[in-house]
Amino acid sequence: MKLAVAGKGGSGKTSISGTMARLLARDGRRVLAIDGDSNPNLALTLGIPHDRLTAMPTLPRDLLDRSGGGAVLTKTLDEIRASHSVEGPDGVTLLVMAHPQHAGTG
Repeated sequence: MKLAVAGKGGSGKTSISGTMARLLARDGRRVLAIDGDSNPNLALTLGIPHDRLTAMPTLPRDLLDRSGGGAVLTKTLDEIRASHSVEGPDGVTLLVMAHPQHAGTG
């Protein structure tokens, strides 16, 4: 199953996404959560301490090859998970697309 949560700012997307991810993982499902927000807070909702998130590398821009008219991953999902993810206390694996670099970028 693939699920994307979108909506206007302040509508509870992160809270709903994190809660759903944790419940699915507790039910024994393999869950990969990707935080694509410019101000990523999904880690906190998943129960991952802030210090673990700041040490985690963000996904590199060259991860996608767009030269053939479509987007193709340049690494396998297992390689990406091994180098760029962190696991939460309920078993949810988190990937973060970007960290704001300075005030006002999130």
